[in-house]
Amino acid sequence: MTTTVTHTTSQPAVPGSISAVSTDKPRDFQTQLQYVKVSEDGKALGPSTWGKTDYEEDREQLVPATIHDARGRQGDFSLDKNGFQLIKHTTVMKKEDYNSEENVKNIYYPEVEQMVKDVTGASFVKTVHHVLRHSSSPDPDCLTLTRPLYKVHVDSTPTRVATTIKLSLGDKAEELLNKRYALINIWRPLKVVYKDPLAYCDGSTVPDEDFVVRELNMPNGAPPKENSAVRMGGGHVWYYLYGQKEDEVTFIRCWDSKPSVVKRCPHSAVRDEAMEGMEDRESIEVRCLVFWEE
Repeated sequence: MTTTVTHTTSQPAVPGSISAVSTDKPRDFQTQLQYVKVSEDGKALGPSTWGKTDYEEDREQLVPATIHDARGRQGDFSLDKNGFQLIKHTTVMKKEDYNSEENVKNIYYPEVEQMVKDVTGASFVKTVHHVLRHSSSPDPDCLTLTRPLYKVHVDSTPTRVATTIKLSLGDKAEELLNKRYALINIWRPLKVVYKDPLAYCDGSTVPDEDFVVRELNMPNGAPPKENSAVRMGGGHVWYYLYGQKEDEVTFIRCWDSKPSVVKRCPHSAVRDEAMEGMEDRESIEVRCLVFWEE
């Protein structure tokens, strides 16, 4: 099924409805991005650690960048062409509902899965994980509530996505791995975001050689995982939505098995000096395995 994304400006929001984000005057800004440093043979110079967002000089480099405001251009971007897509979607969830893991799993997960089907035309969607983020989270080791991550990254690797499918879907996995499959991160603010916005790089500007496998050390004695870090590239183009609202949702592709599409979208929380005095960012991201009858 194909969903047509249209502009809506005067009709009231209805839970479950999808449309393009309304447009305002764009606001670009300058920042520094934390890219991974690599060895002479192209390997990451060190692992990252869950919940550790600070710059690590021995294994990362700060790279000046312009973050372009995508307002007014939302319809120009798509998952297949750019690795990210901007959607307007009204949820039945209230801000306080996200404090309940039961509400998130029983109400929000099904809502997200239907939204993903509507936007992508997928035949089957399985949510595997969610993370709440707060700029002042007191416990960086918590797997479901942590701080925004100021490191350019992708949430998985191709090998890890296939492993996640096997672990999550059991006997169905082998059949599904023979279809087109993807991992998509569905990111939503819990209130209007000015501080620590999420930025995403146009995946069509990132060649495969700029992606680097980087080990992610997990808390509480859990085994490490593989993530994709990104090394500095000369042509990377970055976007965000200024003042992103609760009904403005960002789809970020972490992997797609289809050869002819953009497979990955680097992303990162970014610091905007002019917004440092604003309220802390609060957001939720839901990671979904997505399958098509292809």
